[in-house]
Amino acid sequence: MGNDITANAVQATDVAATGTAAAPADATAPATPAGVTGDVATVWNAAATTPGGTIPALATATSLTRAVVKNALTELETGGHVTRTPGAKGANTDTWTAVQVPVSDDSTSGDAAPAGVPAATIADAMRIMQEEADRRAAAEAELQTAIAEEEARRAQAVADLARRQTAEATRRALADLITAATTAYAAIAAGDDITIAGLEPVYDATAEVRRATRATGRATSSGGGNGGRRNGEHRAAPRPLRPEVAAHLTAHPDSDFTPGEIARVLGRSSGAVANALATMAEKGEAVMTSEKPVRYRAAGSA
Repeated sequence: MGNDITANAVQATDVAATGTAAAPADATAPATPAGVTGDVATVWNAAATTPGGTIPALATATSLTRAVVKNALTELETGGHVTRTPGAKGANTDTWTAVQVPVSDDSTSGDAAPAGVPAATIADAMRIMQEEADRRAAAEAELQTAIAEEEARRAQAVADLARRQTAEATRRALADLITAATTAYAAIAAGDDITIAGLEPVYDATAEVRRATRATGRATSSGGGNGGRRNGEHRAAPRPLRPEVAAHLTAHPDSDFTPGEIARVLGRSSGAVANALATMAEKGEAVMTSEKPVRYRAAGSA
């Protein structure tokens, strides 16, 4: 027995000197609620380990989309598995905390201190993730603004070039018509015989004038009253507007836009775009995210 006591004393001395003794197991650990599986369980675990997280922060932590995280949180809140604290700037600033039911580990001593990540470390991680989510949102907004401005600039340049080309074509056609008509008139005044073949230059010049002026009319009417500023296209029939608006919203699922912003990108009137968006919202093809100012995003986006 003396040998046992001596061995225990030596072991205790070694542990104290080296600090290599195994830390006691965590006495309690958060358990996923019964019936919660898949992405919903993933979101609950993230909310349990990072309490007070927002939808953008939880989406970053779980590598899921904001829409999936939002739907999972709604389901968890309905089941009483998470609590929500409303934020100051909409749903993306609400904070979420998991409702945890500790599960005791009978294999550990009741006197053992639970091991875990310090609260300060968790708070720092949450702050960093929130800052990154805010930075990404701001960068995306700046990028979309720059893209819209560049597209509008290019569309305006194309429209200006088209108008200049049309004006030059019309001017040349009129000059040729004046020349042909003057030559024919001078021949008649001089008593020369003018046959139909002799008037062909006049007919050809007249046709050129008509083609130039028709092109001008198409350029004016094909753009919804704004001079046809979309890619310089000249088409007699107006372009359908709703498919273009829907394509723009679908291309930017994480952003919302005012009718004026979309109108500038598409080269259409803001009134026509506003009517198209209202119709799309009624049909479930778009979602109004703000009334003042009116803003829309693609249906099904986060």
